[in-house]
Amino acid sequence: MRLVSVLALGLALGAGCEGSVGTSGDAPSGPDAAPPVPSGCVTDVSPGDHVYTCGGLSVDVRIPAACEAPGCGLILELHGDTGTGLLMDAHVKLRDLGAQHGYIAVAPTGPPYGGGLPGSTWHAANDAALIDLVGQVRDVFRVDAHKIHVTGFSRGGFVTWRLLCDHSDLFASAAPAGAGDGAGFGEQTCFTQGRAPARKLPILFLMGRTDVSVGYSSMQTIRDGAIASYGATGPVGLAQDASYRHDRWTGPGGEVIETFDHAYETVNDGPWASARGHCIAGSTMDPYAPQYAIPCKAPNAFVWGEEVMTFFLAHPKP
Repeated sequence: MRLVSVLALGLALGAGCEGSVGTSGDAPSGPDAAPPVPSGCVTDVSPGDHVYTCGGLSVDVRIPAACEAPGCGLILELHGDTGTGLLMDAHVKLRDLGAQHGYIAVAPTGPPYGGGLPGSTWHAANDAALIDLVGQVRDVFRVDAHKIHVTGFSRGGFVTWRLLCDHSDLFASAAPAGAGDGAGFGEQTCFTQGRAPARKLPILFLMGRTDVSVGYSSMQTIRDGAIASYGATGPVGLAQDASYRHDRWTGPGGEVIETFDHAYETVNDGPWASARGHCIAGSTMDPYAPQYAIPCKAPNAFVWGEEVMTFFLAHPKP
């Protein structure tokens, strides 16, 4: 898998960052560092799976045993409408991937979606709580500040665009998926109305050509806005077949924007059949599940969760 092929690169890039964590960068490092101490909403610091309540949000967190010492990374993963933190992770499996590579996976669940439908959603008013949550986990576990990343799908993708725009000082890179420029969705995202990140952080973007829920043109708009804002040139094709393309644009300072542009769709007789290309490639979740059944119909040539992990490993903050 491509994840294996770049693992050595990711670990090499991250190795020089150990101990540069928190806000001061002077946390102890090495195998003899003192264990983490609970603080704020982080009430249990033992290795394993925990549920914290932070800023009124229920937050599922997996702490790898290696992250009892300073220097791990952190991934914030954000679900879409009618999802939950755990349902999002069921599609991308970043808790498992993070545990393999020394990253704490943080999967919050937003406020109830409402309207008689299950699951949750996100509002711009939740952004501050998400940033505070990341800061608390970072500080308690003395996370490497160069290895904090964010990803999200659909409504969580809109939030990801907004967070990368407004908090480029915090996140090393970002991977929005299935979310566009916000027009018609009541969302303020990025690369419109003069909005752009202060730092041109690397971006990985998942785009479904037949996405009905968001619309391919909406995703093209924000992609093109990001390319223009970065002054990037391309694309350079990295991989492709009849059903997808993996492309890269590069800015004058080496900033990268990559896209996975695909023709996959949900199963045509499942509960999310109408969403069509609004799906997560490589997800092994049941396409007929009663809630948040948004895997792309197999087979897929790539696994989105693994591509996200690959990208994060390769792009720590300089």
